[in-house]
Amino acid sequence: MSIDEVIIEVTARPGTSRRGVIGASGDRLTIGVNSRPEKGKANDELIEYLAREMRVPRSALLIVRGETSRRKTIRIITHEPTRVASRLRQMSKPK
Repeated sequence: MSIDEVIIEVTARPGTSRRGVIGASGDRLTIGVNSRPEKGKANDELIEYLAREMRVPRSALLIVRGETSRRKTIRIITHEPTRVASRLRQMSKPK
């Protein structure tokens, strides 16, 4: 089985009251997290949220660009890139 990766673009919104996808524009998801952006807490919560939503281990996600920025590029290492991409598409649809 080959290991593939899915790259996603995310805009983080730290300090929101509701955690989850706030919106999507183009191929970028806007995701709100409760934590403040101090000492990496918001990044941790963002990775935790995405891992749970994608049903992949937390260790499969890596912020490859934008560690200290709201605009982030996240790499997801997975054996099932099609399933992960499909899950991302479901998350980006307005509720």
